[in-house]
Amino acid sequence: MATPEISVIMPVYNAGNFLAESIESILKQTFTNFELIILNDKSTDNSLEVISNYQRNDSRIIIINKDINVGPANLRNEGLKIAKGDFIA
Repeated sequence: MATPEISVIMPVYNAGNFLAESIESILKQTFTNFELIILNDKSTDNSLEVISNYQRNDSRIIIINKDINVGPANLRNEGLKIAKGDFIA
């Protein structure tokens, strides 16, 4: 994949019931030059499974799966460090 223009950072914790809708909303944008960095904060529901299913079909999705719960602010900061886009969402 070429360098994305936008990096979308999505912290996730036990959001399995809403995650598919959130991911679909981002993937269906008309602008396609982005990476979607999803940071799973040691969810105990099916969040990681949902994310993994989407990643198998879309190479723009990057999964960071945490071994310990670190909170959304720390996840966003970690996402900023690995983001490759010129702009952050």
